[in-house]
Amino acid sequence: MTEAAASTPEPELGLLGRAIGVITSPAATFAHVVRDPRPAAILLIVSAVIAVAATVPQMTERGRLAALTAQVEFMERFMGEVPDVMYAQMEAQSRNSLAPVWGAVGAFVWMPVVALFFTALLWGLFNALLGGTGTFKQVLGIVTHSMVIMALGAAAAMPIQLMQDSFSFTGPFNLGALVPMMDPESFIVRFLGWTSAITIWQTIVIAIGLGVLYKRRSTGIAIGLLTAYGGLVLIGVSIYSAVVGRMGS
Repeated sequence: MTEAAASTPEPELGLLGRAIGVITSPAATFAHVVRDPRPAAILLIVSAVIAVAATVPQMTERGRLAALTAQVEFMERFMGEVPDVMYAQMEAQSRNSLAPVWGAVGAFVWMPVVALFFTALLWGLFNALLGGTGTFKQVLGIVTHSMVIMALGAAAAMPIQLMQDSFSFTGPFNLGALVPMMDPESFIVRFLGWTSAITIWQTIVIAIGLGVLYKRRSTGIAIGLLTAYGGLVLIGVSIYSAVVGRMGS
């Protein structure tokens, strides 16, 4: 009886169970994902959540104005004051009834592209350079399931930004909030402002999944991935600061 009980296969998680498990118990959840990746199904759910989060703010006047203001402020950093004619065009485009539709469609187009890009990168790194044996579909399953964290962040950010009447391209969960006393234009504030707590969380979750698949320590993988992420943010902020500084001089 003991041997029979020990050989009984563990029941597979459904999509909802997997989505919740990525948040509450990622290591155990990724054990299921490695056995049965199901990347398409979870990617469809993630894309739908992000599409709603991107669309709803554009359907309200407060959300439309907040997004328009953010676009104008971003452009003014590079080209100075936005001409009245250009502002009028941007304002008219923001009122286009098809704008929310394109935002929703964009989520279903770009999410698969992003998932495939990072899957190819990680699969190539761990298989070609580190001698791993994971399949492309298994890595894709890990990447797409980790996107549940991204969807959760988008869903949580939507009401916060609407209530604040402000829109940020990095979302409200960036680390810039840790240094409110510092100059917003300083390099460190920009670096922290471009560093998303949601992305850090998702990166750690990916590391846990890769650790399960490749039977490596997740801590070491997480350190490597977070270092790469920090390096990319550092490069981006450096280029941005150089361009903005040149425009302002």
